[in-house]
Amino acid sequence: MPSKSRYLIITIVSSFMLMGCYELKHVTEFTETSIEALQSYETLPQSFNQICKEDCQLKHVAKFNIHRTQCDCSPEVKADSITNIIYSTSLEYLNGLLAVSDKQLAKYQTADLTTTLSTGNYGPLKLNENDVKAYSTLSSLLLRTFSGINQRKKIKSYVIDGYQPFQQLLTFLELNVHGNIYGKLEVQKQSIKNFYFDHVNNKNLSTYERTKFAEDYFNALNNIEAQQKELDVFSEILSEIKAGHTLLYEHIEGLKNDEVKSGLARLGSRMSLAVRIISDLN
Repeated sequence: MPSKSRYLIITIVSSFMLMGCYELKHVTEFTETSIEALQSYETLPQSFNQICKEDCQLKHVAKFNIHRTQCDCSPEVKADSITNIIYSTSLEYLNGLLAVSDKQLAKYQTADLTTTLSTGNYGPLKLNENDVKAYSTLSSLLLRTFSGINQRKKIKSYVIDGYQPFQQLLTFLELNVHGNIYGKLEVQKQSIKNFYFDHVNNKNLSTYERTKFAEDYFNALNNIEAQQKELDVFSEILSEIKAGHTLLYEHIEGLKNDEVKSGLARLGSRMSLAVRIISDLN
């Protein structure tokens, strides 16, 4: 009898644990989709460093220069490095949210979150006090939540503590990955247009040569616009993740209600579509 009672208790406890996981299944699924969507960052075709090198090379080509063509893009390399850190920390937060919602904390390992960021201008990128504070706060939250001492931290406190800094880091990515790089591509489009204009209108060239220059121009233009389209879609992904996280934050006392479930499902569906679009563009 004692043995049967013990098994009965274990069965009941296990059932409640599984029920708890199932009741937050919509949070888990949304977070999984968010992780996949945010990882689209890793396939984006452009970076500050890449654009810097392309612009530098175009200037050398326009001057028919093939000697001493080194390009100093060290500020852009630093800007990319900072952006990668912000991206990685945002991704780690989502991995943590997945672990909390799925009650699998023991299986979760944090990445290296010991890098220190400082305010300042880094080439095309500006790191302000709010960005640095958000990075520091979110890194501390992750390390604290998944240390051995607080391994059972609940989803409620995790979302509340992480809401503001996570939103700030996503805004940073939106401003720099989409806004700044998109703007630099706009400048690049104009530079390419100016470069090809003289050749297309050079009457000393044959009709074939001028036509070929025109074709090259439109190919280059189409390539840049495809990259901008990809950045647009990535910006939409960031907006959907922010909206979903806001939904969790505003309904933290009622994560199991239908409004949360339907809202997360709708946002998750949009992100899945965005991921497919980026995949097709690649």
